[in-house]
Formats: sequence, C-alpha cells, structure tokens
Amino acid sequence: MPPPARRSTPDGAPRRRPGRPRLTEPSPEYLARLDEIIETGIKVFHDQGYDSGSLDDVAAALDLRRASLYHYLRSKAQLLYLIFDRALTISLQRLDELAGIADPRQQLAALVGHQVRMVAADPSLFAVFFDQRPRLDDAYQDQITRKEREYVRRFASVVTAAVEAGVVASVDPRHAAHALIGMTSWIYKWFDPQRDDPDAVATTMIRLVLGADVDLDAVPSSGVTIAT
Repeated sequence: MPPPARRSTPDGAPRRRPGRPRLTEPSPEYLARLDEIIETGIKVFHDQGYDSGSLDDVAAALDLRRASLYHYLRSKAQLLYLIFDRALTISLQRLDELAGIADPRQQLAALVGHQVRMVAADPSLFAVFFDQRPRLDDAYQDQITRKEREYVRRFASVVTAAVEAGVVASVDPRHAAHALIGMTSWIYKWFDPQRDDPDAVATTMIRLVLGADVDLDAVPSSGVTIAT
C-alpha cells in the first residue's frame, strides 16, 4: 500500500509536519559557550603561542571533551579567526561611539584615548592579534583584511578632518592613521597595570599628538574620559 500523499498548502508547496520550530539564530546558551571558548583560546594562544597551543588545551581548560568543541568550531585555525574578528569588531564598534563628536580636535583626542584604553583593558586579546597575525589561515585573510582596512580608513577620516580644521599639520592621512594605531597599540608590549595608568598613558599620547593646550576634560564620556 503506498504511503498517503502529503497535503499541500494552497500555493501548492508541501505542508511541513508540525513539530519543534526551526531555530534561525544560535541560542543564548550556544553564544555564551562560544564566548567562553574564544576567551579560553585567547589565554591559551597568549600563554603558549598559536603553534604550541592546541584545542586539547582549550578543552582541558574548560573541562570539556575535545569532540565537544566541534559543535562550536571546526578547527584551531577557525578559533584564531574568531579571536581576530572579536578584536576588530570591538574596535569598530567603539569607533562608532566616537562618530558623534563634532569638534575635530576633541574627536582626534578621543580616538587616541579610546585606542589606548581599549588595548590596556584587554592586552592578551591584542597580543594574540598582533603577535599571531602571520598564523591566520589564508581562508580567513579576506574577512580580516577588510575589517583592518575599514579601521584604518576610519582613523584616516578623523585625521583628515583635523588637518582641514588646522588642528594638526598637513600630513598624509593614511600614514598618520597607521602611525597613531601603531603608537597606541604597541602598549600591549609594555603596559604594566601595576605601575601604568591607562588615563595617564592616553594623556601623554594625546598631548604628544595635539599639544599641551588640548582640553582633556572636554572629551565626551561616551568616548574616553581622560584624567588630567
């Protein structure tokens, strides 16, 4: 006896059998566990390096079986990509918070302060990002490079506005953007929370770029608050 024909919807498409609704996005629990995996990957790759650190190390730190990790990621290379993507996504999101600052001098000051405080707040993340950049798999190069270029472009646009307003000397905005990012990012190598204060470091760099007359108190709290 042939199986009964499936009923169709009015438009002729087969009717889905009733059951559990199909999830279109990862659950909060899934995302929370993935976040834990990324955080642990940062620690493993920072402490041991990408070549020596393994998914076994990540699983052991989380008290998971390695096989359980494959529910969240495919490989160690993908984990490194997710770490890189996190660093750039956080950086770009925080630039969005500074976009509403109208004064070019204050926007440039806030930009420098933002970069210093961001790196100082999570030096392990940025140490992995900068030190392990050559280890990024070719399959992920385009996605990361696209976000890196967008970040530099956003820095360059702030420099351009500062040049046009006469806040800084006429310089190549792209060169200046790379110089500012390099100066402020390099603190991951030497920043010591036991002896260095992020606000003091930011103040030094802001004054190095803009001079001692910059009004540090006027930097909006939505960006970066700098202690004078």
